[in-house]
Amino acid sequence: MTQVQDIEKSENPPENEDWVLIEATEGKFVASGSLTAIDGPAFFKPAPFGTLDEAVTASLLWAEQNEVPFVYVRAS
Repeated sequence: MTQVQDIEKSENPPENEDWVLIEATEGKFVASGSLTAIDGPAFFKPAPFGTLDEAVTASLLWAEQNEVPFVYVRAS
């Protein structure tokens, strides 16, 4: 099960695991993520979302489908 975790602006997601990061940028919420799989890398980079809830919902769906353990939120 994927966990949602807030991180500070000064923090970065771990380099040695798969994750999705949501960041607030110019009034929108930008999600990006990647994972390393047996058949090659996969990437998640949808269009910016209008609300944090939309960004978290879409990110969780992709993360859970791809067994990504964390969605990090840097929105403050």
